Amino acid sequence: MKNYYNFKVSGLFILFILNIFSVVAQQTGRIAGKVTDKKTGETLIGLTVKVEGTAKGVSTDVEGRYNIGGLAAGRYTLVFSYVGYQAKKISDIVVKAGSVTTMDVVMEEPAGQQLQQVVINVSAKQASVGALYAQQKNSISISSGISADQIKRSPDRNTSDVLKRVSGASIQDNKFIVVRGLADRYNSAMLNNSSLPNTEPDKKAFSFDILPSNLIDKVVVNKTASPDLPGDFSGGVVQISTKDFPESAFLTLNVGTAYNTQSTFKDFVGPQNKNKGMFGGYDKGRDLPSSFPMKSAYTNMPVEQQIVEARKFTNNWGPQNYTAIPSPILQATYGTSKVLKNNNKFGTVLSLSYRYDERLQKGETNGYVGQSLNFEYNDNLYNYNTNIGGLANFAYSWGSNKIALKNIYNRVVEQQFTSRSGMEVDSYVRNNFNYLLERSLYSSQLVGEHAVGAKLKFDWNLNYANTKRTEPGFKRLTTQSSTDSENGPYRLNVGQVGSPTTLGDFYSDLKEDLYGASANFSLPVNWFNQKNSKLKFGYFGQYRDRTFGARVLGYISGAYDNVGFDTSLQGYPQDQLFNPENIRVGGFFLQDITNGTDTYDADAFLNAGYAMFDGYLAEKLRIGVGVRMESYAQELNSTSNNNNPLKIDTVFNALLPSLNVIYNTTEKASVRLSASRTVGRPEFREIAPFSFYDHKRNANVVGAPYLRPSTTNNFDLGYAIYPKAGEVLSISGFYKYFENPIEQSLDFSSGRSFSYWNAPSANLFGAEFEIRKGLEVINEKLKNITFSANASYIYSSVEVSKVRINKDGKRPLQGQSPYLVNAGLQYASAQKNPFGLSVLYNTYGRRIAAVGNIVDTDLYEKPRHVVDLQISKSLGAGKGELKLNYGDILNNKYVEYQDVNDNGKFDKGDNLNRSYRLGSNITIGYSHTF
Repeated sequence: MKNYYNFKVSGLFILFILNIFSVVAQQTGRIAGKVTDKKTGETLIGLTVKVEGTAKGVSTDVEGRYNIGGLAAGRYTLVFSYVGYQAKKISDIVVKAGSVTTMDVVMEEPAGQQLQQVVINVSAKQASVGALYAQQKNSISISSGISADQIKRSPDRNTSDVLKRVSGASIQDNKFIVVRGLADRYNSAMLNNSSLPNTEPDKKAFSFDILPSNLIDKVVVNKTASPDLPGDFSGGVVQISTKDFPESAFLTLNVGTAYNTQSTFKDFVGPQNKNKGMFGGYDKGRDLPSSFPMKSAYTNMPVEQQIVEARKFTNNWGPQNYTAIPSPILQATYGTSKVLKNNNKFGTVLSLSYRYDERLQKGETNGYVGQSLNFEYNDNLYNYNTNIGGLANFAYSWGSNKIALKNIYNRVVEQQFTSRSGMEVDSYVRNNFNYLLERSLYSSQLVGEHAVGAKLKFDWNLNYANTKRTEPGFKRLTTQSSTDSENGPYRLNVGQVGSPTTLGDFYSDLKEDLYGASANFSLPVNWFNQKNSKLKFGYFGQYRDRTFGARVLGYISGAYDNVGFDTSLQGYPQDQLFNPENIRVGGFFLQDITNGTDTYDADAFLNAGYAMFDGYLAEKLRIGVGVRMESYAQELNSTSNNNNPLKIDTVFNALLPSLNVIYNTTEKASVRLSASRTVGRPEFREIAPFSFYDHKRNANVVGAPYLRPSTTNNFDLGYAIYPKAGEVLSISGFYKYFENPIEQSLDFSSGRSFSYWNAPSANLFGAEFEIRKGLEVINEKLKNITFSANASYIYSSVEVSKVRINKDGKRPLQGQSPYLVNAGLQYASAQKNPFGLSVLYNTYGRRIAAVGNIVDTDLYEKPRHVVDLQISKSLGAGKGELKLNYGDILNNKYVEYQDVNDNGKFDKGDNLNRSYRLGSNITIGYSHTF
């Protein structure tokens, strides 16, 4: 504890000294930005940018970006000129020494007989407004997004926080996205235009909390399909772009700490050597001994030899006591951009982040079969979580070409010790679970963008990703009161047959490699007497290869050869139970109870091609129409519990047409229409026959080998208006028809278990509303306050059997929330070192966590109301910033329940299955940019 505080104090002292002695090395500033076409939103390559009255000038690169440095502090005028466009002169651009002024510009074609030589004169403020309108209006698909500038003004530390602000989106478990009420399996994620691997190998999901928000250039959530997007989604495709070329060199250091109201400085229970996890490792004594034989060899050994092998295991069953510490939070980000000869550029962005927290999850877990209560537990889950991440991006551009290498690495170590007490049928029990999960993600992309002539474009992407997941020594132990009293004494529950849930040791390793390649071509065409149209076509390929293996071991009573079991061992302290001298005849035996289904390997190969037209039929009417063809070959090999080969080999072909129509009613408003077909394919885990015991739910999770892919027909209609910069008012409606939607189901009648199934069909109707508006319309004194809100209403209906599933014959889709609400007030003072205040609110409607049946009704997740507060203050002319966050102020319970009285809410008479609280988080942090 003392060392931790010394470390924190030292870090703050160093930052303080650097803050005092840092001086601005450069006495000049620069102007940088992006130039786009007003009508299409396309970037303009090779456009000339000159500083009026000087010899300084550059051309825009393949991304339409320019960067002019070496400017003394003052006001400047830039002149933008390009063949086929009216020249634009922007005045009153303020440049400060040692800083960058961002000026994004929109260029216009001459109207009618208007001469190109006519120069448009605007101020810097007017130019910025026009650029924002173009970005918001010109996406061909219906989408919502957040720019780097908006992220900078928010309290958001990572991408999952950012996504909470997107219309129609919410976040589950602080990391998984829900779009239009549809759960994670209906959404896809892309990073720099390549598909991201699943960070959660047990489900189709990406953990967005691993990406720091300060590295993001923009986030766009596409809610409708177009042929150049992946076809495997029904909710949304999240596209994240990271920065390539910083506008100027910088080094930003962040240091902070977090206090949890339920955990920090409280007494904790945990595994031995938990501090190794704090630094991203774990105690290797948890691993399966390297020389331990395979099941067949071990089972056929003489008892004496089995005892020798069993004594190789480290006795680390005993828990230790700790005091929970505040969470250290550290991040360092470096970026630089060098302008070379002939205006060539080389850019670098590097980042390292570290976060560790200790958090107590207090709750209860109950188990029902029908209306019979089989068990009721009180749970204390002591969590120790470490997240270490790194990013390294390098980019080089020359002329109308760019090539970049982009890398992300993330490592997470989650340790959890569960202390459980309660009733099982008529017995008092006390259980504990010692769990550790180590997982990592590495993603690397080599991408290129090239332009031939003025508008012909070609881009390509080669990518590789690797995910690893290791569970070493997942220990589960049950004790039972030997009297009819809750006070015990409690004795070890050990039998003659090994049980992975009662007295077991579990090991698993998963590795998945992903290889991808894509290429896209864009050809300009002048059809229908309209300019700015294009044909696009391309290819996308992805190969995934996964291997998974588990060993399941159980301790049993060692009665053998007329030697009875020494029952006194059942009363031993937990840290002494499995000492080597207790592994013997008459003591404990170790039984290998691994099944054939506990190992599988799988691969999948996706080939996709598309062709589309994106252009204008009339001055105000734009259309995007095309088709995508996807072929997905999936194979999984395992072994049944009878040692018979089990093979799943399927090929899914899908033809996916889409249509997007935009009619611009005015310069600030547009109507959109969209129709498309998308798919949802089974994930490896959903079809793998492997059965895993989820101790949090006290249930097994097993795959369903014969799942079929789902298809979705999507229809959208929307209207949006952009009154002024940073403001929006939009409304839209949508309808989706699902064939064979994939859902998680439950079956408690034959042992408590969760699996997956295809519902026959489903219908979904929805509406979205979004507003972002400055409050100066109420009173000029409120001009620094912005109100934002977005709300979604969604109704879904799945047709099911009235005899086997649901007496009504219908229910909502699993994971779908009937409503989503996000709202917030943001204040930023207009001063040199501004003060900021944000209050944000988020909630969602109840959703089905798992589909039930006529006996065991659907399992619902109750709505939670979340309120977050942030206070920020800039220091040192904006170089430093101090932030105070108060997260999840209300600390509402998370509740899963069965709605027995069928009244649509959780109340008396319903079956509570699981509930817990996580506590509120108070975080203080300081960042400084050099």
